[in-house]
Amino acid sequence: MKSMQRAALALGFFVQFATTLSAQYTWTQSMGAVPGPVVMTEGCICADLDGDGDQDVVFANGYALSTGGTTAQLPTLLINKFNQALGFADESAARLPALPLKANQVIAVDVERDGDLDLAFACNGPSQQRLYINNGSGVFTDGTAARLPVLNVVANCVAAGDVEMDGDLDLFFNDGAANGQLKLLLNNGSGVFTNVTATHLSVAPKSNQQDIVVVDIDHDWDLDVVNSGKSAGQQIFFNDGTGHFTVNTALLPPGTTMTYETDVADLDGDADLDLCYLSMTGSLTDGVVRNNLNPSGTLSFTGATTYFTGSNGFDDNEFVYVDADNDGDLDIVIGTLTGTQERLYINNGAFSFASSTTGFSMVSDPTLDVACADINNDGKLDMVTAQGESGNFLNRLYLGNVSDTRPPRPLRLLGPTGALAATASRRVRVVLHDSAVDDGETTIRAVNLTGVITHRAGVTPFSVPMRCHGGFLWSAEIPALPGVVLMGSNVQWSVQATDHAGNVLNTTAANCHFCGVEAYGPGNQAGGVNALGLSAANAGSGLQLSVAWNGFPSTAGVLGIATERADLPLFGGQLLIDPAALLDMWPIAFDGAGVGGLSLGLPPAGLAGLRLDLQALAWNGGFAFLSNGVELVICP
Repeated sequence: MKSMQRAALALGFFVQFATTLSAQYTWTQSMGAVPGPVVMTEGCICADLDGDGDQDVVFANGYALSTGGTTAQLPTLLINKFNQALGFADESAARLPALPLKANQVIAVDVERDGDLDLAFACNGPSQQRLYINNGSGVFTDGTAARLPVLNVVANCVAAGDVEMDGDLDLFFNDGAANGQLKLLLNNGSGVFTNVTATHLSVAPKSNQQDIVVVDIDHDWDLDVVNSGKSAGQQIFFNDGTGHFTVNTALLPPGTTMTYETDVADLDGDADLDLCYLSMTGSLTDGVVRNNLNPSGTLSFTGATTYFTGSNGFDDNEFVYVDADNDGDLDIVIGTLTGTQERLYINNGAFSFASSTTGFSMVSDPTLDVACADINNDGKLDMVTAQGESGNFLNRLYLGNVSDTRPPRPLRLLGPTGALAATASRRVRVVLHDSAVDDGETTIRAVNLTGVITHRAGVTPFSVPMRCHGGFLWSAEIPALPGVVLMGSNVQWSVQATDHAGNVLNTTAANCHFCGVEAYGPGNQAGGVNALGLSAANAGSGLQLSVAWNGFPSTAGVLGIATERADLPLFGGQLLIDPAALLDMWPIAFDGAGVGGLSLGLPPAGLAGLRLDLQALAWNGGFAFLSNGVELVICP
């Protein structure tokens, strides 16, 4: 009897465990959750457009069902009111311009750097591309005429990225015409764009361009561009760091006349960026492309359709990467035009993706795009799909059932460490993924550079927002803070990233300290000593000091050496060393050219970290003149 009970309990546990596994990653259609017009929708995005902290939805509508696909349509804007138990509210008429578009895609991007998200539309036609400007509350005006150059092309995609690393987001539009050219529009920092295609991009004709992803594919800390489409020879435009690009069409697998998309993410956990192809071989067989940069050190790609196991060969239109089973790696969702449900492939962590038949509700519809976000604020990632080409064109919402408990993952991190000169870069850069990735973007709410500066006046903490440059790349500089002199200071810093589910990443703290030589203060530049300079300040090295006198040769002066800075008026200039901390004064003789110098020998050891502040004083005809100050902190 006991053995039977144990067997029954074991069977019950097994059934419960199997049921848990089968329900571990499921997106269930929320019937009737998506209002709006019944029109052909080419693209969709989730973004917080009204600044209330939840994810709204925009649909890029292209053609009217009733006219057979020839009439431009108004986009749809759904405001998220799930926290009020009201679902989505179609507020398109109140918030968007009454301007019909033949829209193929839409992205949310802060073009003005004012903290809210604007909307850029890729439009069919040929027709003018469009830019809508957010007033901060989710109400948009058409800023196209004032901000975009004339660009009448058949654009299937628009993408954003800071290609010059100057702090603003630039735009790429592709060209779906025969032998079209990818277009680059540079942002002037205020959301006004200039077409620089002719001067910044290699001439690279490609027919039927479909998709653009802006990412750092070669790990040189600038943003490159993958431009793909329904013609062989997928393009990588490599950035030289200044926003000028050269093209390569041989590195990636060639694709086919049905390659609609190539999306990018780290799929095997080795910190380089892999790709998926919609239609890699034949006509409709999807494939995965492995980036071999890590650990080989050489950028190359290996693609195969066999990385997908299970069903394949459908007419598909969209990839979204999502950690469906919350195990720390990215799985693959495919929006399909002809299948009986959207498809899910589970990542085994070893670059193999197995088809799951339980991922989505059984709904046969013509999906053209998929967007992923936590729509109903329950900590689980949901899916929105856009419908077109056939059927009833009903866009859909699928609610997820797996909580996102994984913090963002750093793929790469670069920042200052060790001993640094005062003029060294203080910039910290990081590439991050979260649990959902699509079109070079990921579900991260905030990234901050945090730390403490230990300096002569005490300890000062800091936390500054890192700027998103697009393509998973963020950066910020260790800040210059009031009352904090970085020269001689130690800085401990780390990156903190928070996703929309509230999961927080804190990277391991790194340390740097600033030493060497730094000029400071104006002194008295008008007719006086105008340049005080020192050579490198390393323990054991000789120190050469030079003072250039401005126009008064064969005179005399003195070098003051103190242990603290000051800023006191003296002789019509500024005394930049503290007389109360004065250590010594050394005479300086100037030659006939008005140049004086000293050689200061430093002992070979024991003085690392020593700080000295120096300023020259010179006389001429009864007048005294003060140089700039120089601070010396001896490096190890």
